[in-house]
Amino acid sequence: MIAVLLVAAGLPEIAATAPPGAAKLVVPGTRGHDVSGASSSRAPWVDSNGWRFRREPSKTFAYENVPDARLALAAAEAYVFGGKAVIVGPNPAKLAPILAFLKSIEGPRYPPAADFGVVDDGSAQTGEVLNLLTRRNLLWAPIAAFDKRFPLVVEIGSPRFPRKAAANPSDFASLVRQALTDEKRSLRVYGSETIVGYLTAEGGRARLHLLNYSTDPVDGFRVRVLGPWKLAALRAYGQTGLAAEDVESARGGLEFGLPRLDLYAVADLEKQ
Repeated sequence: MIAVLLVAAGLPEIAATAPPGAAKLVVPGTRGHDVSGASSSRAPWVDSNGWRFRREPSKTFAYENVPDARLALAAAEAYVFGGKAVIVGPNPAKLAPILAFLKSIEGPRYPPAADFGVVDDGSAQTGEVLNLLTRRNLLWAPIAAFDKRFPLVVEIGSPRFPRKAAANPSDFASLVRQALTDEKRSLRVYGSETIVGYLTAEGGRARLHLLNYSTDPVDGFRVRVLGPWKLAALRAYGQTGLAAEDVESARGGLEFGLPRLDLYAVADLEKQ
């Protein structure tokens, strides 16, 4: 069962300076094979701010010193995760195409789907765990204490999720995935380690956002969404006529492939 929590969302703003008190974000993207000590693989390290927007939805954030090549990703990221974000300094003309696209897909906002709750103590250690969970496309919701809405509750320091395991957030994310099981994951992305998905749902409708954090397009990957969904619409920034491939309903979920993703795609789903 998917639990949902309400969140605000909107288009990012452009400003000459960061608002007072705004928290600085990392420039979204990948670092090639610059692997952090927290990673046990040689996969590209993804810099994403999605977890920060989810953790503090009422906070104002600022993107600063974003290279031109990453501006569209920053705008799309803030939009997807519902962040209150300001992009500092760019010529507005450089953001006009992505902002026009985001406005064109605006519609009803659904709450984010979550397969489990994470007890958030506000610590940096928990924050890094939330970061890795987001990047692994594990759908979580921040909670203050045990919440019976979630069949799985992750609390660092509990017997099931010991604090020493969280010393390596990548391994901890794998521990959470094992506890949840792949069969119960509402979203799975196959064939890419740089695509971060974000699923929102309410009633008989859902919206799946797919962000490519790589500087290069991703070719030939596949997506699975748990539940009796059908694909109603698919749109992608800068990719007119993008169509899903090999769409099928199998094993209790909707699966489809995309031949290519440059930056950002949004899929609207309906219950069958």
